[in-house]
Amino acid sequence: MPKLTKEQLAQIQEYIQSLPEEEREEKLKEIMSQYEQELQCPFCLMSDNKIKITKIYEDENFMAVLEINPANDGHTILFPKRHIRSFHELNEQETETISKIIKKISHSLLQLSEGVTIVESEGKVTGQKFDHLVINLIPRIKKDSIDIEWKSKQTKPEDLEKMQQKILENYPVEKPKPQPVDEDNLKREFLKLKKRTP
Repeated sequence: MPKLTKEQLAQIQEYIQSLPEEEREEKLKEIMSQYEQELQCPFCLMSDNKIKITKIYEDENFMAVLEINPANDGHTILFPKRHIRSFHELNEQETETISKIIKKISHSLLQLSEGVTIVESEGKVTGQKFDHLVINLIPRIKKDSIDIEWKSKQTKPEDLEKMQQKILENYPVEKPKPQPVDEDNLKREFLKLKKRTP
């Protein structure tokens, strides 16, 4: 069993106790397997400097390293330091930041190659090997051995419209942004209330 802090154990225990009794055992197994998986994740280990890496970028949330089994020289993998599985789990700030990092690394790789392929795969069916978001930035040269292709198929306009509707229905619902607080006005109102109170 992985070592957990007392606080983590208390949080897990409190959560498990809040569930109906018949769900507790299954949920506990699920939580523990996820925790163990995070401990074994090579990208988490890289983030913690527990695996030897050749780092080309790092900030408080992201890391980019050279792939040890590259498709081409300069093949870079970019990933968040926290253990998340997919792009949609990034918050708004992280999404903005990762886009800037991709742009920066891509620019550099383009100076060393004829093009760059940027690939992010989610789900086992795509070939994703680990449950951690990873973006591959692969420098390209003429006649390299990389082949990212698919067979196109014909589709009818009505099928496109049905798919369009399905996609639109599954867009995440955006939460409204909180309005900024006018601190000066708030202080004035507070002082007014305070003066009225005997």
